[in-house]
Amino acid sequence: MSRQPSRALAISCALVTVILLFSACSDSTPTLVSTDTPEPTTTFVPAVTIFAPTSTPTPVPPTATVVPTPAATATSAVPTALPENVNPFTGLVVSDTALLNRRPLLIKVANTSEVRPQHGLAQADVVVEHYAEGGITRFSALFLTNSPEQVGSVRSCRLIDIELPVIFGSALTCSGTSPGVKPILRSSEYLFDKDSSDPRDGVAIISDFGPYECMSEYGCDLPMFRTADRSMPHNLFANTLNVWKELDERGRNKRSEFHTWTFDGAEVRAGKVVTSVDLPYTSGTVTWDYDVAMGSWARSIRGFPHTDAVTGKPLTASNVLVVYAPHVNTSIQEDTTGSLSIQIQLWGQGPLKVYRDGRVIDGTWQRDFELYSFALSDANGKSIALKPGNTWIQLVPMDFDVKD
Repeated sequence: MSRQPSRALAISCALVTVILLFSACSDSTPTLVSTDTPEPTTTFVPAVTIFAPTSTPTPVPPTATVVPTPAATATSAVPTALPENVNPFTGLVVSDTALLNRRPLLIKVANTSEVRPQHGLAQADVVVEHYAEGGITRFSALFLTNSPEQVGSVRSCRLIDIELPVIFGSALTCSGTSPGVKPILRSSEYLFDKDSSDPRDGVAIISDFGPYECMSEYGCDLPMFRTADRSMPHNLFANTLNVWKELDERGRNKRSEFHTWTFDGAEVRAGKVVTSVDLPYTSGTVTWDYDVAMGSWARSIRGFPHTDAVTGKPLTASNVLVVYAPHVNTSIQEDTTGSLSIQIQLWGQGPLKVYRDGRVIDGTWQRDFELYSFALSDANGKSIALKPGNTWIQLVPMDFDVKD
């Protein structure tokens, strides 16, 4: 497929009702029941059937009522400034500081039985897991200092992928979008350069069986390639080095301004002691078990270790963040079974659980008018310090029953 529709055809989300009948980019599973539709609170304007996501990096005042917030309201926690040689997503010192000057990459990764174990997740600085549609989950994996040459399998973007690049100041790589999501994604001024006549001039690298993928991994110098060891669409992978090369060619490979997390290597003593966390996603319960010897959380799914494709070892995290946010079914149909695309309203603020050092700290996440911002605050409005290392973010509905 070509790169169409171009950005010139981007449609204002506030004027369009999206009702589509088919998308080849989705997995088919039972429909997810979302929470009641709340009102947007910050840069989002109500559309006919969905709320318009971020389409510009310039924040504007709120225009609607406020969504419910936890009892302890965040009060603009101020993070501790990090040294120039520290990765802002992991809190780890980087010997080659030039790596911190390149743009982080968000790569869309599938999470179904056909693709597990996945490649590259163990090397990500941050992994965000979220509902896609029909009860399945999908990952957005963020890379900055590590450069895996095989990440995936890569699948299509969802509405949440309009917000995450703005939060992290990252580029975005995925296999495509559903027809209903595409015009909304194209309307993002962060992802696509509205002042350019070339639709490539932005930080979104989307294949759609187009110019950004090779049909073989051998000698491929494009951002994505296909392997012969599995069937389509599960055989598409990303090479981070080639994605950064593409961003270089576009003049878009620039340092992220994300700066809102605080890190502290000292073991925390606050919060309830927790040895295991269960997240009952519809497609299978995810469990994080704390390993005292390693000082990290080991991931399982459906009672089995969730492992890395290369090492065979379980995926681990220094921090696990459970982020509660409104999940709203839109009118965009993602597959032939009628599964609806979900808008995860990751703006304003909401409840938060931070798991580190075998404990849980309850708090509030806050995304305000400042770009590249996702603050983590405790009940007193103080910034919650993460443990240096990688972080997994579990996005869940407001009424999600987390067991710890």
